[in-house]
Amino acid sequence: MHLFIDTHLNDIVIILYKDGKIIKKEIIKEEKEHSRVIMPIIKKILNKEELESIIVVNGPGSFTGVRLGVTVAKTLAYTLEVPIRTITSLECMALSTDEEEKIMGFSDKNGYYIGIFDNDYNLIGNYAYLSKAEYASYTEDYKVITDVQLDYLKIIEYALEKEEVNPHKVNPIYVKKIDVEK
Repeated sequence: MHLFIDTHLNDIVIILYKDGKIIKKEIIKEEKEHSRVIMPIIKKILNKEELESIIVVNGPGSFTGVRLGVTVAKTLAYTLEVPIRTITSLECMALSTDEEEKIMGFSDKNGYYIGIFDNDYNLIGNYAYLSKAEYASYTEDYKVITDVQLDYLKIIEYALEKEEVNPHKVNPIYVKKIDVEK
């Protein structure tokens, strides 16, 4: 069994995957207190199943959401002695579209996270965070794909091909500057 954890924005997504199939999936919509509900959801979905690995979405996204998902995944991987792999939120979007040009983006209340991918889903350049004004200017020249139905089966299978990471070396990806950095 493989556990997939995504808390990068408003929703909590926990999936249990085995032998090419999604066995269980819990999506909690727009939960305000991720920290209060994430462990009970994981406990419920695992139900004493033995894990082979963990996949975590490590950002970019909400500072607190990303940090919580990564911390839970690292802790579980370390204590259960199972491999951990990471995938980014924008990679998940790129994997879920058939568009040739893969400029992916999603918004929070102040702006947009952006990532550009080639046809092999490799990031071109760096992730960026654009204010709403910067995003409006950017979209005059580029088509940003923002509405994607995530293909969790494809995402998990892709992530399982990625290299395992030492749990101590898994880090969140933050691209949005906090007020102190501005």
